Amino acid sequence: GAAMQLHPQRAFVTGTAALTGLLCAVSAVSAVASENASVSFTNDVIPILTRFGCNQGACHGAQYGKGGFKLSLAGFDPVLDHDSIVKQARGRRVAIVDPARSLLLTKPLMQVPHGGGRRLDANSPEYRTLLRWLRQGAPGPDPKDPQVVRLDVTPSEQVLSPGQSPVQIRVRAFYSDRSVRDVTRLARINSLNDAVVSCTPEGVVRPVGRGQTAIMVRFGGLASVATMIVPFRKTSVSPTEASKRAPKSIDAFIERKQRQLGLTPSPLCDDLTFIRRVFFDLIGTPPRPEEIRAFLADKSPDKRARLIDSLLERPEYADFWALKWGDLLRSNRMALGLKGMWSYTNWIRAQFQRNRPVHEMVYELLTAQGSTFTNGPSNYFRVARSPQDLAETTSQVFLGVRIQCARCHQHPFERWSQKDYYQFAAFFARVGLKESQEFGLFGGEQVVRVRDDGEVYHPKSGEQMRPVPLGAQLAVHSGDKAPDPDAGGDRRQLLAEWIVGKNNRLFARNIANRYWGYLFGRGIVNPIDDMRVTNPPTHPELLDFLADELVRSNYNLKHLLRLIATSKTYQRSSDILPGNHLAEPFYTHYPLKRLSAETLLDAIDFACGTQEKFPELPQGTRAIQLPDPGIGSEFLDTFGRPMRLTSCECERSPEPNLSQTLRLLNGELVNRKVGQHDGRVARLIAAGRSDRAILEELYMVTLGRPPRPRERAKVLGVLMLAPDRKAVFEDVLLTLLNSKEFLFNH
Repeated sequence: GAAMQLHPQRAFVTGTAALTGLLCAVSAVSAVASENASVSFTNDVIPILTRFGCNQGACHGAQYGKGGFKLSLAGFDPVLDHDSIVKQARGRRVAIVDPARSLLLTKPLMQVPHGGGRRLDANSPEYRTLLRWLRQGAPGPDPKDPQVVRLDVTPSEQVLSPGQSPVQIRVRAFYSDRSVRDVTRLARINSLNDAVVSCTPEGVVRPVGRGQTAIMVRFGGLASVATMIVPFRKTSVSPTEASKRAPKSIDAFIERKQRQLGLTPSPLCDDLTFIRRVFFDLIGTPPRPEEIRAFLADKSPDKRARLIDSLLERPEYADFWALKWGDLLRSNRMALGLKGMWSYTNWIRAQFQRNRPVHEMVYELLTAQGSTFTNGPSNYFRVARSPQDLAETTSQVFLGVRIQCARCHQHPFERWSQKDYYQFAAFFARVGLKESQEFGLFGGEQVVRVRDDGEVYHPKSGEQMRPVPLGAQLAVHSGDKAPDPDAGGDRRQLLAEWIVGKNNRLFARNIANRYWGYLFGRGIVNPIDDMRVTNPPTHPELLDFLADELVRSNYNLKHLLRLIATSKTYQRSSDILPGNHLAEPFYTHYPLKRLSAETLLDAIDFACGTQEKFPELPQGTRAIQLPDPGIGSEFLDTFGRPMRLTSCECERSPEPNLSQTLRLLNGELVNRKVGQHDGRVARLIAAGRSDRAILEELYMVTLGRPPRPRERAKVLGVLMLAPDRKAVFEDVLLTLLNSKEFLFNH
């Protein structure tokens, strides 16, 4: 077995041995364990129940348990579990006088009928541990029991060759009393993608397909992962060598991973493709034909970087990114009223017009007070009102952490407990709203204020929760004594300082990951607002680099966008080379992205030379300038505009559907714009433009390129025989608007 320091009361050691060229898992019971060694309910019994799935959601860990027997999910409440096993049902589940006849043992052995099937082997170390615990009188949880503080998984990263011998995962638990225990046999181990590697419950990993995935390990309320890489092609570059050679840059980190996987990236895109791509990604606006021609005529080597800089200074930048953040911060009239919505929306847009550092913007939001009509950020506390809703929104939007699961139980895939959840919610316990009549008796104004009292209590224990920033282990403060959250009169100040503080990696990593996801269609951690240990980044060093750059630039979002858009990784062609068509997470080519609802409607208006008139707003207002989804538009709703009911990125749906196809082909809005009497086609014909000139302009305003020779010849051939030029060009325009090349940013 493996040699290591063991706690004298903990018996399991798992090691690996090579035998005739094969890697075999070896499980042994340490000789130091004896029948007299005491068994810990928390550290010995609960892990066995977890390992064999007894306390999972599909079994006794379900909301109401199974067969009248309920355990806490994943063993997050040992006191409840001990009562359920030992005391409930008149103690029928344990037989202290004759432990071997306890239902706790006979059911999983299938000596007594058991709906969960056979779970235990009478010759296994787990059975002997449970039997020894029963013989010792089935003692309950001891508050003095050491707690698991860290998991160590080896190997942490492994490159596997197709067909090679299996690899054994080894898991060690580090406890608060500084003891270390090999818990491989007790940990729950599984692959996050069985199509890349398979993993047995004992932690034996075998390559199955190609790509990269992680092995998820859970034990003692904590989780960790090990990265497994199976190259697409044979490569001679080791991860260590690639890491030593690579300087710190986006392209270096991306190319290192591609070398590990044996992938060849696509070449850089041409200028026509690049200008259209970067216009849509940075300002949500199509380039004008004259801008395209000027860019093509520019022969300077840095013209792409200069174009990016110019776009970031255009007014459309603030409109486009205020729309994205309006979705995240849920600015909508249903929750805020008309005046509150406009106050909130105008404040958000002003932040991007000023290019305000994002940490300052977030700090002002989290500490806002006053009228929701005159102080825009105060509306943050009107959209989400309860401490629980505010905790979930704040965590997901600004930290990228979904803690909703922990409202009811231990998070199944993270370290967050119910206590962590309600300690975090306690920061918002004293935030309140009061009515104001400054805008009239029925004006609907509300004022956000901080009360002198108000607490959050643990729903099970009833304990009053002291505010702690998402787990005590993450609350890093200066000095030996933790600060008093109520010392300044507003608990939120301490929370805001922690969230945007330079020592809090969660905030910077979250923002960096979101912006990467906005430009590439998927995050380095994906989904982009679900950052957790068991959802690891595909490129962890790159994510750290981007976060560091964001902090170094004083949280300048334009700097982050510029950094990404100037990289070769972003500027690669979307054309797929043989062998990299399945390599989506590794950025061998630019991913095709559907235009968002607002961007698409504006692009249709631009191509048709029309202006959509939105209710309540002046003529000329573009879709990316709309303040909220309360502005009616069936087209935008059909194409996935979110209603801003949640702060989840998933609310904006990019998925196509039949209704979208019908609206583009036969819908009233698109056909009206194509044939409008003062639209682009009508104006070009009235101006006496030639067929070639009209055709080129239609291609330039839709696809951002001139027609190819075959396309030109086909349309001109039809025009020679057609009695109605206008009808032909309207058909051409409608066809272009329905093409994938128009509907996707590529």
